[in-house]
Parts: sequence; structure tokens; C-alpha cells
Amino acid sequence: MTLVSQDPCYSRLKEHLIAATGLAFYADRDERLTELISSRLSVLGLPDCLSYTNFLGGQEQGRAELDVLIARLTIGETYFFRDQAQFDAIRSIILPDILERNQSSKRLRIWSAGCATGAEPYSLAILLARDFADRIAGWQIDIDATDLNREYLAQAAAGKFRDWAFRSTSDEVKRECFSKEGLIWTIHPRYKQWISFHHLNLVDSEFPTPWRDGTPFDLILCRNVMIYFTPEANRRLIGQLHKSLGDDGWLVVGATEHGLGGYQAFRSSDVTNARIYQKLPAPEALADLPRTELGIEVPIHPDPVAGPVADQGRDDLEGLRQLADRGDWQGAAEYGQTLLRRDGLNPEIHFYQALIFENLGHAAEAQRWLRKAIYLDRNFALAHYQLGLALERDRQMPAAARSFGNVLKVLASAPDDAIVTAGSGVTATGLKKLARTHLEKSGVA
Repeated sequence: MTLVSQDPCYSRLKEHLIAATGLAFYADRDERLTELISSRLSVLGLPDCLSYTNFLGGQEQGRAELDVLIARLTIGETYFFRDQAQFDAIRSIILPDILERNQSSKRLRIWSAGCATGAEPYSLAILLARDFADRIAGWQIDIDATDLNREYLAQAAAGKFRDWAFRSTSDEVKRECFSKEGLIWTIHPRYKQWISFHHLNLVDSEFPTPWRDGTPFDLILCRNVMIYFTPEANRRLIGQLHKSLGDDGWLVVGATEHGLGGYQAFRSSDVTNARIYQKLPAPEALADLPRTELGIEVPIHPDPVAGPVADQGRDDLEGLRQLADRGDWQGAAEYGQTLLRRDGLNPEIHFYQALIFENLGHAAEAQRWLRKAIYLDRNFALAHYQLGLALERDRQMPAAARSFGNVLKVLASAPDDAIVTAGSGVTATGLKKLARTHLEKSGVA
């Protein structure tokens, strides 16, 4: 049998596998891939890569073998309530917004794209049942969970997990939502009632958007999936996710996936220390703007770098937000300095400079800008909150607790539905709830 790495048809086989699965992650990881292919050649009794490529081309046998490869190539590392900051955003910002807007239809549709063994959709079901039971009574709730790996989907449907899946889960949730037998935790059936598991290849350009009954999704989670795909596949996928959302629908992606590009047709928010995206409303407002064939590369406004925003009749802060949304942090920092030369006493500009420097990795500088924003406006609740997060990351827990306490003081008399400054739709009650959560976590009286 020919050594796989030296087989003249290996490159062709690898291209075929990446095209079929979208797993560009393996484009430069030949050691793992050749080891797997060599194993499969031995199991199937095939002599070389050409015969294996032909075997994969067979309709029934090829699909079955591709499933075997996918099961071994995909990484199902997942756990309940993974990335607590994102679940804070879902609990305090996203779900309250959706439930308010959907009062008339009393329907909620969520898509967990790339659900692996099911911890993510079950986390959403637990969150809804525990935190929003009164608000969703009588509602139709649908959580569609999809994955490329059929083995993972079978595990997900069974709802059985080991201890490692609960490393971010409280003992209270484990006791209330699971039963344990030996080393296995099984989720209670009531948390399964809203979830449907489906096989879906996200790089297949033909999957319907939206699918099933045509009702668009209110929230899509596609986390830690696109890191495995090519840039072209990701741009297409983000376009399909955009089409699958209803107006003002929300998208949550992995923390490492914000720099992929393609989010121009979304409004972004960093309020809970987790970037989240909301679909820009009113398709008619975008009708006259140029689009690519992917349907989402829409320049909502001219590029702020092209010239001063104010000269183009636009809000200066909006231009700064656009640069940040594109991930052009250095450009945003420089542009912020331009704005400060025009209006050096504007606390919002200082606040956005802090977020920009945080994303550039300059934590101390970010804190400095937040303190400037607070100095200019002692009632800037969101600046107090972000400073609390920064101090918490710096393990300055007493100082962080003081900042979170300041949020509660500033908002003590604010109406619950009041929108906080620079909050992109965040209400006073939502921010107070987040501040209380962090105060409890700080352990500071």
C-alpha cells in the first residue's frame, strides 16, 4: 500500500474532502488527515488515494463513508452554558427583546447551528424554562439544532452527558435539570420538548433559508463552527444566516469569529463583554445599496476612512461604530482621536475609545478611557459597568464590586424600560440585572 503522504492523488483527495465538508481546518494539518485516511484504506481494503476518492464518489457507500470521516474529523468539545458572557447577553438583552416584539405571535424560534452533542440547545431550553417560564407560558417554542456529525446528533438526542460537560454549570442546575446514574447525567424530558435535532452541512449552499415552515428565526447561535471553514464558505454562510433571521433577529458567533468579516448587515453590541449581532431592519432601506452575490456584503454607509464623517452628513459616533464593527480597531482608534479633537468633552467618544483599546489588547489604556468617560459623566451607567468588567478581569474584585454598585446607584431611579446611554437597545433593568449578577460573583459584601 502506498504511503498516503507520498500518494500522487492525496492532494486531490484532500481537496475533495474539504469541498464536501467545508473543513478547511485540515488544509494544513496533513499529519492528522493522512493518519485517518491510512486507517480507512486499511479498513476498506483499498490500495491508494485514487481508489478511496472513487469509493467516496459512490452514492450510498460514499455518503456512509463520508459520515465516518466527519465523525473522526470534527471536534465535539462542548459544555453547558459555554461562554458565560454570551449567555448573560442572551438572558438579559436578546431574549427580553424578542419576547417583547413577539407578544402578538407568541412564538419563538431559535437555531443552534453546529450543536455537537447538544449542550448548547439544552442550555437554551434550561435558560428559557428557569428564567422566563412566566413570560413564555402558552408560547410555541422551537429550538432547531443541527450538526454535520450524525454520531454527535445521536448522542445529543439521547441527552446523556458526563461530568466534563458541566464545568460551567451550577450544582443547583444539575440537581434540578438532570438525573444521575453512575457516571452519566441524563437531562429531564421537559427540557427536550422544544428541541428538534437535524443533520445539516452548513457549507452546502443549497440549504433553505429559512427552512421547515418558512418562519424566520429570532435567534441563531453559530459558535466555534466557522473557524473550521474557508473565508469564502464563511461569507456565504453568514449571508445564509442573515437571510434565515427575521427583522431585528439576533446572531451569536464564537469569540474568535468576529474578525472573519461579513457582518456589515448586522448591528453589533459589546454590552455584556460579549459581542452580539442584530440584523439591521427594513430591507427596503437597503434596497438601493450595492450587494454582492452573497446578499450581505452591504456597505450600510460609505467607508468612514474615506473622509470625515461629519462632512458626509452622518453622525460622527456612527462612523466610529462602523469601523469597530468591521474589526478595524486601529483605524477606529485613530478615527476616535479625530473626533476627540472636535469634541473632547464628549463622554461617549471616550467610552468607545475604551472598547477599541480593549479589543486592541491594551487593558490599562482601556481602563483609562473608561475613567475619563465617567469623569465627564458621573451617571454614565454603561461606563461604570464596563469598568467593572475590566477590573474583574484584572482580579481587582473590591474595585470591580464598587463599579457594579455604581451602576445600581446611577440607575436606581431610572424607568425599567429606559435605554441606557451607548447601550444599543439595552434597558436599565437589563443592565441592573447584569450588575447584580457580577456583584454576587465578586463575593464582595
